Amino acid sequence: MTPPVRFVAQSREGARPFLKWAGGKGQLAPELVARAPRHVDTYFEPFLGGGAIFFALAGDPELAPRRAVLNDANHELAIVYEVVRDHLDRLFARLEALATPYLAAGPDERAELYYAQRARTPDDAVDTAARFIFLNKTCFNGLYRVNRKGEFNVPHGRYLAPRILDTPTLRAASVALKGVRIENGDFEVVTTNAKAGDFVYLDPPFEPLSKTSSFTGYTEVAFDRREQVRLKWLFDDLTDRGVSAMLSNSPAEWLVGVYEGERRGYQIDRTPARRAINSRGDRRGVIDELIVTNYAPELARGRPEASSSSAYTSSPASPSGTKATRGTGKTK
Repeated sequence: MTPPVRFVAQSREGARPFLKWAGGKGQLAPELVARAPRHVDTYFEPFLGGGAIFFALAGDPELAPRRAVLNDANHELAIVYEVVRDHLDRLFARLEALATPYLAAGPDERAELYYAQRARTPDDAVDTAARFIFLNKTCFNGLYRVNRKGEFNVPHGRYLAPRILDTPTLRAASVALKGVRIENGDFEVVTTNAKAGDFVYLDPPFEPLSKTSSFTGYTEVAFDRREQVRLKWLFDDLTDRGVSAMLSNSPAEWLVGVYEGERRGYQIDRTPARRAINSRGDRRGVIDELIVTNYAPELARGRPEASSSSAYTSSPASPSGTKATRGTGKTK
């Protein structure tokens, strides 16, 4: 695997997510960034999604890592980030060609344009990125969902004035992504070279809290309980290697038990987060989010007030050399 290069010497302040993303960490970024370790060599984010935490870290002079490796299992999403990094002007031209007729059209014609884009196969990487951004800005609620064939199947959103071509945000994101390695692979493989001094942030598809909240359709392969357990094994392995790791997930009872087990001494907290992906506005509300770290967060900027964050396991972090006892049923 080619090592990541250093960030280019440009200001990355002001960078923020340019996509809507279910489970995105935009509102929780201050809470999570306050827990991030300082003086990081290489930052790894195996479940990139909207990239809110990467952009927040990259734009903070005190927290910006020397290098970064970003990954997502969604092939088209990885292409989007590569194009924003490397081919921004071509992307602008293609987005403008999509946005102009759409914004000038009436509701029915807009829907026709949307479904025509949804149904077609892109010509190249730039076209893939432009189509992806267009659909993201004009689909229902900014949701990304695919069927078992890997086909995007979210209906039209019918927004009055969607910002399809957000030039300033894309320019800032492009600068932040310079020198960053972008991968499209397995979360375990992408962290193979992580070592002491590195930081891994894990934000997987959330474990459902009920049968009706089981959305994990970011790719055609569901992220099920077996994958959650495999992710826990990775968290343990990173700890054994001396790598700082932080994980976000739902506070599902069985999942909390998994991270509390084996006397690893992980810091386990929960914090309230607002969820907006629901067809009914009255069902969009605040739910708790699990935050697990294998180190004691410095919280250099101060811990948030108790009303916004509460620890329900606050054991001191274990030494990085502590070994875990694993079962023999692990599969690759």
